[in-house]
Amino acid sequence: MRNTITRNAFIADLRQHIAAHCTIVSETFSALTDDALGWQPQKNSKMEWSILHCLAHLNLTHDYYMAKIETILADVSQQHNGMVDGYRASFWGGIYMHFALNPRYTFPSPEPVTPVAQPTRQELALYLARQDQLLQLFARVATIDLIRTPIPIEKFVRFNLGDCLKILVYHDELHIGQAQRVYEQLPATN
Repeated sequence: MRNTITRNAFIADLRQHIAAHCTIVSETFSALTDDALGWQPQKNSKMEWSILHCLAHLNLTHDYYMAKIETILADVSQQHNGMVDGYRASFWGGIYMHFALNPRYTFPSPEPVTPVAQPTRQELALYLARQDQLLQLFARVATIDLIRTPIPIEKFVRFNLGDCLKILVYHDELHIGQAQRVYEQLPATN
């Protein structure tokens, strides 16, 4: 059986993660040179993502999910009768979070959210702006049911609103962690 967490505890957890991510980006990554931000480690003779690639991917992911969320919120009334005051993962959301948000499993990034060009330092500011947008969204969804508000992600895949919020934040956790590992591997000259 899937557990339900209270809305306040759920949003507080997400806010805590966002604050930690923003601190890393604004204090650690912002202090780096452009060369350091763009440096790509090699693993098994394959180029890995740079810190900027990680942030560009997160920015593209936020744009994708936020567009889906905004489309639905434009049509959702602000109050659901019998609104559940909490969050519980949907069937698809639970499956997605088990596999895609688990660092033990790796999947190629879908094409729409894969950075194609060499990202620039601008990704740092864009990332922080996306986090601010997400925090503002939390206030907007205060009276919207996180469980019963479906967000169609793909043709046959729907997450609930709470799933989308959690996926955005916990997906950031994975890639901020990836960017931190790149930071730890930076050559001394960067």
